[in-house]
Amino acid sequence: MDEIDWSRMAVPQDDGYDTDVLLHMATTGPSLLRPQRYRRRPVGEDPSLFDGQVAVRNPPTGGLTEPKYAPASPSHPHLKQAEALLKTWPAVARQFARLVDTVQPWTDTSASPEYWLMVPGSSSHSEEAEFGTIMVTIGSPIALAQAMVHEMAHHKLRALGISLLKASHLVINDPTQLHRSPIITNKRRPMTAVLHAQYSFIHVTALDIAIYEHDETSDEEKDRAIHLLARNVPRMEAGQEEIEAHIRTDADGAMFVGAFMTWSGHVLAKGRAILDAHGYGIPPL
Repeated sequence: MDEIDWSRMAVPQDDGYDTDVLLHMATTGPSLLRPQRYRRRPVGEDPSLFDGQVAVRNPPTGGLTEPKYAPASPSHPHLKQAEALLKTWPAVARQFARLVDTVQPWTDTSASPEYWLMVPGSSSHSEEAEFGTIMVTIGSPIALAQAMVHEMAHHKLRALGISLLKASHLVINDPTQLHRSPIITNKRRPMTAVLHAQYSFIHVTALDIAIYEHDETSDEEKDRAIHLLARNVPRMEAGQEEIEAHIRTDADGAMFVGAFMTWSGHVLAKGRAILDAHGYGIPPL
């Protein structure tokens, strides 16, 4: 394809430019830990989201670890509710439907369904070798929506050549040099892992802002979005500082990371303003 405009690859684009490039990369060649080209899995007769584009199905084997996690119904109503929340950010909803072909639904059995509705949370996972597949727990619609965009963001970085522990290009930090992660705080991580954490959770934070700002969002859902912003904004502010101070890139990576840092800064400023308006006053980490 034509030369990539790396300044348009970090932020979901309204015209789908970045999605087109990501799909071209995934379908025409491997990534660091994906030896085969991606081939989209057909939906078939499975329940689906996004007008029949994304299948919801339980895997025959594997997935999240049992017994803490158990397969959930592919027709669970929270899946459609999460889809509606994703659609408050139209560009990312369109991107999700094109990049993800399979959602695997799971239940976290460590607490009751009522607990997950009161305390929004979702465990999620994806594998580089399985581009297009995400595993998510479905206890809370808003946390499920967060997890969906979170795992999609990981797939995006992997398709671009940035795996969790090393990169083929764009990020050129020595993988043996470790840095503070905004998410896994009990040990230091390679810069690629720090970028994965920041990139995925900035997608989550931007989604929470979109949900909060959407005209049709209920007051209850707005309150949940504010609660989740209070949890994530300080962590992402710390991640922004760590990346700005320590990341090293090649020429294409400078454009990609520069655009991401600009977007990240705007998202965090808006999130901080929402928190301030509601009297949270949470200091940065």
